[in-house]
Amino acid sequence: MIYRLFVLVFFVVFNFAFSEVYTPETLKEKEEFSKLQKEKITIALVDDPFYNLSYPKTSSLNTTVEKFLKNYMQLDITFKKVTYKDLQSEINSGVIDGIAFTPKSKSFDNKLDFSESIFSEELYVISKTEPIYSLNDLNNKIIYTSYIDVYTNILKAILDNNDLHACPIPVENLKKYDDKYILTTNPVLYKPKYGIKIGHSSGITIALSHKYKDLLPFINNALSGGYRKIFLNELDSLNRSISYNNFYTSLTSEEKEYLKTHKPIKVAYEKDSDSLVSYKSKIDGEYKGIAPNIFKILKRNLGIDFIDITNTDYKTINDLKNNDFDTTVLSKTQKRSKDFIFSKKIYEIGTYIINLDNGPSSYRTIGVLKDNVEEHLAQRYDVDNNIIVFNDFNSMVNALNDGEVGNLLVTNKEDFDSNKYNIVPFETIPVNFMFNKNNTVLRDIINKAFEYSIDLKGFAELSQLERDAENKAIYLKNKETRDILVLSSVLFIFIILAISVNLYKERLNKKNLLKDSLTNLPNRFIFDKFCNEENSLTGSTFVIDLNNFKNINDSLGHEFGDVILKEFANFLKNSFIDSHIFRISGDEFYGFSFESHEEIIGKLKKYKDFCPTLLKYNITFNLGVSHKTANISLATSFKYSDLAMLETKKEKSKFYKIADDKFIEKMDRESSILSLLKEDISGIYPMFQPKYCIKTNRIIGAEALARYSSLELGPIGPFEFIPIAEKYNFIHKVDYKIAKESIVFIRDLLESGVSLDNFRISFNISMKTFKRDDLITVLTGLLNYFKVPGKYIEVEITESIFILDMKDLITKLKALKNLGIQISLDDFTAGHSTAGLLPLLPMDVVKFDKSLLDSLEVNKSKGKIVYKNLTSLIKDLNFKIVSEGVETKEQLEFLKFLGVDYAQGYYFSKPISKDEFTTEVKTL
Repeated sequence: MIYRLFVLVFFVVFNFAFSEVYTPETLKEKEEFSKLQKEKITIALVDDPFYNLSYPKTSSLNTTVEKFLKNYMQLDITFKKVTYKDLQSEINSGVIDGIAFTPKSKSFDNKLDFSESIFSEELYVISKTEPIYSLNDLNNKIIYTSYIDVYTNILKAILDNNDLHACPIPVENLKKYDDKYILTTNPVLYKPKYGIKIGHSSGITIALSHKYKDLLPFINNALSGGYRKIFLNELDSLNRSISYNNFYTSLTSEEKEYLKTHKPIKVAYEKDSDSLVSYKSKIDGEYKGIAPNIFKILKRNLGIDFIDITNTDYKTINDLKNNDFDTTVLSKTQKRSKDFIFSKKIYEIGTYIINLDNGPSSYRTIGVLKDNVEEHLAQRYDVDNNIIVFNDFNSMVNALNDGEVGNLLVTNKEDFDSNKYNIVPFETIPVNFMFNKNNTVLRDIINKAFEYSIDLKGFAELSQLERDAENKAIYLKNKETRDILVLSSVLFIFIILAISVNLYKERLNKKNLLKDSLTNLPNRFIFDKFCNEENSLTGSTFVIDLNNFKNINDSLGHEFGDVILKEFANFLKNSFIDSHIFRISGDEFYGFSFESHEEIIGKLKKYKDFCPTLLKYNITFNLGVSHKTANISLATSFKYSDLAMLETKKEKSKFYKIADDKFIEKMDRESSILSLLKEDISGIYPMFQPKYCIKTNRIIGAEALARYSSLELGPIGPFEFIPIAEKYNFIHKVDYKIAKESIVFIRDLLESGVSLDNFRISFNISMKTFKRDDLITVLTGLLNYFKVPGKYIEVEITESIFILDMKDLITKLKALKNLGIQISLDDFTAGHSTAGLLPLLPMDVVKFDKSLLDSLEVNKSKGKIVYKNLTSLIKDLNFKIVSEGVETKEQLEFLKFLGVDYAQGYYFSKPISKDEFTTEVKTL
């Protein structure tokens, strides 16, 4: 009996594991699935270059999904190639019943259901020619995308979260635009030089129409039962094939011959190295880390054969010079560059200052290993007399322990017990593959492999995970011993940490490490120490930023830029002998002086007499000065000086600004408002100022004006929070909030049965909001969601908007008009001359700025002539006119005489609350 049961179980497991067709588990499922197999279904295969791509030993992903649905699932399916652009129309028309590969998309929700994710995707923006190093490089750029709204929406969301804007343009063939910016999930197809990962999609699925949604549980079971792994293996194989093809086609004939004829490439790592770049495993004795992992992938993906000779045959760089092996991993230095060549950077490792907690008397000296990068690094910061060179690591550590040297500069902090030594991070240095000077062919091959097959950042993350796993295994193996040591050392560690803090401060005082190497001024370390320890000082802080320096630096070279910085630094040192001057970074200088504001400004005005180079190349500077009192910190005083300096760059009226009490109060309040607004804009609400028909004296609508109130600061006027929202790029959130509240107000009036013939609520859309790609989508969505016709809405734009691209402006205005929305030009004549553009624009209303009416009080006769002629001009163009700022009956009678259509102002009503205006409207 047991034998029969065993045979039965084995047969079922074997049949499930090795079946070439999908088999449901229960009888009920088999009956249901059998009915579905008889359905005739048309599935779209996306006509995408990545899904279509195949190689001699690698099937295309479209072929794989065909086999899955037709052969493995045994479904009666007809496949049809469809472009991304045509997918939506094909689905809507019912021509196709599903899509083989698609991300989950809201635009398909009303037509399709989705399977579980088959594989995930990462989104990149790439280019062959345009540099991309961060998201900021994409600001205000055109980015070409495929016709997949999911990817475009992810791009928009990520940019919006970072207060950035770009213009996505969908195209059918991204390959035509790969020299520009393109959004793709498959960068390997385009061989980009630049790129940045921006996020992940929700995963690729199989989508079916609602009619066939009962098939999805079976598809999901098949994927979980093993077919997802087949898809992932095929995807991995395809990516490796693309990488190999990109790499191999980039090789010259000489490089191809080298790989064909050269014996396995010999690699030797530093035996004493214990960094993430390469280290000897304490578990199996093999070398691991970034470099070994790179060689493994090069061998696996590209067929480049490497052998590690580190453990079998100890080698030095002299052996590399003699061609006894082919490459090693070291940092590039001037000395090494005489005899060797280097690959692109593969990683950056940290360097550390190590010293004893008992503080040896020879504290100024620095010990380094001979011919290591640390020696060259120390020579950049110190004089040779202070540098002691050692031939081996152990003798260097012994010298530190015996007090013969005060500090060590090393890369491997793991070799030093933090209970005994003070370990301070110093500087990062790049690491490269190093080759014999004559072996340029191998160097070029490796660089091309990096370009087409190696994700260096990914290798660093992978290697770190690998090392963490090994360290965890070692930790668990010795856990009991570790626990005992930890428990007995807790008190000692606290003592060591306290001493370490003091020693860290002592190291910061070392002149050889804390002076700016170019200007010999104290650097940021000393500046921070000064700010922390000298808060009792009173005097003046000032911040200086050079203008036009970057352009000179870029055009004439960094060496010339260094001359300018030295000249200006010497001027500051000689002018402020009894003061504290710091070079913080680049072309920024900070200073503290016991002198008055006037004395500081007077001395700096004389820079032309002492800085001929600055004068010759028109290099000026901006200055911010603040009075440092005993009750504020140095850091705060420098902050106000910096803000004052930035203010001078905006105002451009004079080169300096003093951060007086009024300025500080303004900056503090701006900071408070900014913090509140960035955290939450729920305090934004509309007030409504009614508009009246002059002829009938009846309300014909209102302008929704943004107001803000917070629990912390109370009511805040628009003259305060609107400029802040514009300055920090979230004015669109304010505009959209007022737009929503206005539309909701109309919805509530309609639902309460109020007649709204020729009635409109208007709201302002700022220039920055109008530039956004989502403007039409947002307003359309609000109207549709709240079921409000566009005829009840009026969008106000100001004349400043005409500096935008005219084609894009007119396109968006026409799109708003197509929604039934009326367009008005606000603040006409307030600051720009745009009368010549009015005939070109799809406008309905022109709002005369209040200043036009105010001019009547200055010169009544001339003011009336101007107003009359402008009214005649606008009427000839068939636009309606709204006169803003009506405050007296005399003004109203004048407007009525001219035939002005509508009026708005305090004569009729100040801005009132939503409830007050609702009452006004309901009494009409």
